[in-house]
Amino acid sequence: MNLWVLLKTNKEARLILAMLALGIAFYILGAAVGDKTDACKDAGGTWLKKYRECEDINLIQCAGINGLYSFCASPCRHYKEESIADRCEFKCTQVCEFIRFSKK
Repeated sequence: MNLWVLLKTNKEARLILAMLALGIAFYILGAAVGDKTDACKDAGGTWLKKYRECEDINLIQCAGINGLYSFCASPCRHYKEESIADRCEFKCTQVCEFIRFSKK
């Protein structure tokens, strides 16, 4: 309760809290955006550089390298729609995804 009163009445405390929150956000973003090639390989996965994904690792390993885990992604998720039926069978692929800013 005292913290709430302090934040309500003290402009410097609000500024410090905002700067701390911004620092934490940048730390998390930096961890999610950085190069994950070695971390993926160390976890026993296959790194897909174009898509910033690490295939075939489990949830714990994915969380350890700051990724977003999908336990049942399609192995055909990167194929164009017209070629999926020709080349793809349904099975789950474990994927750890990371932030990418473009879909090139």
